[in-house]
This record gives sequence, C-alpha cells and structure tokens, in this order.
Amino acid sequence: MKILYENKIIKNILGLGIYRVLGLATNFLLVGLIYRYLSSEEINGVWLTVSSILTWLSFFDFGMGNGLRNKLTESITKKDYELSKMYISTTYVLMIIPTILIILVSVLIVPHIDWAELFSITSKSITNEYLSVFTCVLFVLFAINFYLSILFAILHATFQSYKISMIQFIVNLLNIVVISLLNYFTKIDDLIILGMVYIGSSILVLLVTTIWIFLFEKKNIRPSFKKFHKPLISDILGIGIKFLVLQLAIIILFNSDNFIISKYIGVEEVTSYQLVYKILSLFTIVLGIILTPTWTLITQYSANKEFKKVKDIFFKLLVIYSVLFIGVILAGVLSPKIIDLWIGDKIIINKSLIFFMIIFTAVHMWSNIFQNILNGLNLLNVQVITFGIATIINIPISIWLVINTHLGVSGIITGTIISLCVPAIILPIYTFKYFLKNIN
Repeated sequence: MKILYENKIIKNILGLGIYRVLGLATNFLLVGLIYRYLSSEEINGVWLTVSSILTWLSFFDFGMGNGLRNKLTESITKKDYELSKMYISTTYVLMIIPTILIILVSVLIVPHIDWAELFSITSKSITNEYLSVFTCVLFVLFAINFYLSILFAILHATFQSYKISMIQFIVNLLNIVVISLLNYFTKIDDLIILGMVYIGSSILVLLVTTIWIFLFEKKNIRPSFKKFHKPLISDILGIGIKFLVLQLAIIILFNSDNFIISKYIGVEEVTSYQLVYKILSLFTIVLGIILTPTWTLITQYSANKEFKKVKDIFFKLLVIYSVLFIGVILAGVLSPKIIDLWIGDKIIINKSLIFFMIIFTAVHMWSNIFQNILNGLNLLNVQVITFGIATIINIPISIWLVINTHLGVSGIITGTIISLCVPAIILPIYTFKYFLKNIN
C-alpha cells in the first residue's frame, strides 16, 4: 500500500510539474494574443479588471471544494464508496446555491451599474449598454464554470491533482487556437466574443472531463441527486467555512504589498519588487507542486490513524525545504544578473530588497509546509487564528516601517515577514505537540 501511495505521489508531482510549465508557457502566449486581439488600452483594461473580479469570486464556494476534498479522501481511504457518493452528490447540490446567486446578481444588478463611469471609459464607441451585456455574459458563464470546478476537489481526493493542471493547459491551448483564428479570419475585437471563448472553452473542457471521469474512471463514486444527504451539509460546510476564512486571510496577506508600495512609496517601485518576487517565487511554486498531492496522502494516513507515516512525510519535506532554501539564496544573489538578461539593465535592484525577499521566501515556504500538514489533518482552527492575526497586523506594521524608517520597499516586505512569523512559529509548535500526543 505504501509503494502504491508513493507511486501516486511521484506521478502527481511529475504530472503537475510538466503541465504547470506547459500551462505557464501557454498562458504567457495567451496574454499576448488577447492584448493583440483587443484594439485599445481601454478595452484591455476593462478585460483585465473584470477578469480579476472573477478570480476573487472563485473563492465564494464557502470553502466547499476543500471541505469535500478532505471528507472524500477519508471516505475513499475507508473504501466507503457509498458515503463518497453522498459527499459528492451533496456538494453538487449545495453548490447550486452560490451558482444561482452569481447568475441572479448578473441578471438583476449588473445592468443597473454605470460601468462606463466605473472603468473611466472616455471612448464614445464603448457604451454602457455594451459593457453591461459583456459583464452579464461573463458572470453567467463564470457561474457555470464555477459549478463544474467541483471536479477539482474530486481529482485532488483521488490522487489525480495533475489532471487539474492538464485541464488548465488544454483550456489555454484551446483559447490560443480559437483567438488566433478570430484574429486571422475576422479581425473582430469584441469583448463579448472574447469572454464567450475564454470561459466557454473552460466550460467545455470541464464538462467533457467530468462526464469522462464518472462514466469510465470513477463509476464507483458517480454522483446522483438521489444520493443527496442533508446531514452531510454540516460536515462539508463546517470544514469549508474555515478553509474560506483561511483563504481570504492569505489572499489579503500576500496581495496587500503592491497597494502599500503604490500609495506610500510610488507606483514605479512596484516593478523592482515584483521582478525579485517573481524570480524567488519559482521555488514556492516548486514546493507547492510537491505539497499538492502530499495533502491528500496525509489525509489518508490520518484517516487510518497512521500518524507515524505523517511524521515521516514531514521529515522528507524538511529535506526538500533545505535544498530549495539553498536555491533561494543562490537565485537571490544572482537576481540582478537574471533581471538584466530578462528585461535589460534599466531596473536598479536594491540589495536590501533582495536580502529581505530571500528571508520572506524562506519563511513563506516554511509556513506552507506546516499549513499543508495541518490541512491534511483537518486542523484548521490554529491556522485561521494565526493567519488571521498575521493579516490584521501586516498592513499597520508595513506602513509604520515605511513612514518611520529608511527601508523603503524593503520596509514593506519586512512588515510581511514580521507578520508571517506568527504562523511560522506557532504552526510548527502546534504540529510537534500533535505528533508527540498521537505517536507512541
């Protein structure tokens, strides 16, 4: 059984790595294609803004995806496929509620918003009616895609996480082909058509994959509305809401720096910050690829009360962390030269920014390891509290450092490091205590 699990882990890591690279490459091409497809900076700005809103909306499944992931992993581990069917079926029924809410908002509220003023549109050719139709169409399509994305939790729980990256790669590829054809044959630069293609391709791939999975690969856990089981709602939502709070806290914690830099230092300083961040974040991505299937494996071992195996996984992750940490230091030292080769020598990178960004990346990866282990063990309360505290103190500390020190941009990343130390210290202590309590 252990060999079977290890083979699944290796397959997932390799698959995630390959498809993540392909996904990043195709996404890079897709962004360029969309930019060329749209005729003006104003239209492109509308597209980017609405797309970012949809990204935020994707978290409003009340954490049901992650709740299903953990509960489904436990039931499959115990070979209770009837319970697995009920968990999946109940989640599909529950997800109808936020899906309908998004559609209702789209149909009832979106048409009454002055989008032209909201986006500061000056071109007379882009009317408010046109923007309302575009936004409404995009939100309705997003709601359908949002519902079908339940499949991702099922793929995680069944050790097929790599298929999520594969789906995203196929969607990017389909978008590239269709938008390239539109560019070549029609020369139409229409936001509504772009939105229909962009999200429609995702709906198509997700729908086909869902049907294929349940018809041919996972017939034993195929959902049915008859298998909806009301008592399981509290199970799914109980964990799910904690995941939602945790996700929101982490999003705010890691996405507030750009705003603070723009407001208190200058928008031009965002570039140097982002360039160093993007280089070092590659190591966080690599760790994330390894941690994704590990979460499911830990949940399986936890369901079987095999906590010694969970501890063994932890020590292996520490070895991986040590190797990645060395890589972070080397990449940090070489980052000025990497940036010169990447975009030229116009950007001057402050050495203190590199130093603090190395520390931030190391602390971030360290926290991710313990967060992943505790996610797999369904121990979320301590995470919600620690990341909640980190999120609350991050902005005030960062602003104070900018105003009262000469650190500049480095002061903002230092504020994030100080805040992140809360989970980075408490989560390991909590995890070690848990191991001592449960391992004889």
